Amino acid sequence: MLKLEKPRMKHFKSLMDADRDFESVGEEAYCGMHGRVGYMSWMTLVDRQAQPEMADYGESPNEIYFLVDDADGEIKGFGQLRPMNTQEVMTWAGHIGYSVPPRFRGQGYAKRLLDLLLREGFRRDMEEILLTCDVDNDASRHIIEKAGGVFIGFYKDKKYNKRVYSFIKEEYPV
Repeated sequence: MLKLEKPRMKHFKSLMDADRDFESVGEEAYCGMHGRVGYMSWMTLVDRQAQPEMADYGESPNEIYFLVDDADGEIKGFGQLRPMNTQEVMTWAGHIGYSVPPRFRGQGYAKRLLDLLLREGFRRDMEEILLTCDVDNDASRHIIEKAGGVFIGFYKDKKYNKRVYSFIKEEYPV
C-alpha cells in the first residue's frame, strides 16, 4: 500500500538512493544533502519551512511528504503541499508540487501521489487547489489533466513559464 509520510530518519537510505537516481540522469537531487548529518539538517529545515509563520517572512509554508510503499519502505515519490494562498503559490508554484525518482517513472506513482496530496489539501478545507507545471513538461501536464485538473491559463515572467490548473473541492471525489 502506498501512503504519505513526513520525512523521518527511517527514510534516510531510501532518500539517498533517490537522490543518486535523480543525479544519475542529470537532474537536481531532491534533498541534496549527503550523509546522516546533512539529512538531519535538511529535516530540521523541512520542519521549519512547514510552519505557518513562514508567510510572515515572505515565504510559502511548504509541507514535505514522501510517497512510501509499505511493502518495502522505499520512497516512490516526493510531494509538497503549500496550504496558504501566498503570492508564489497563486502565480508560479501552486499549492502542490510532486516529483518521482527516474527509476519509478511511468508506473503510476505520480498519479497516486497527486491524488493523495489533493485529498490531504481538501481534507484540510482548501476549497481550490492550484497546480502548475512547466509548459514543456508533458508528463506532468498529462498527469494533472488525467486527475481532473482544469486548465485556467499560463503564468510567465523572466524566470517561469508555467501552465496553471485548478482543482475544486466540490468537483473532486474525496
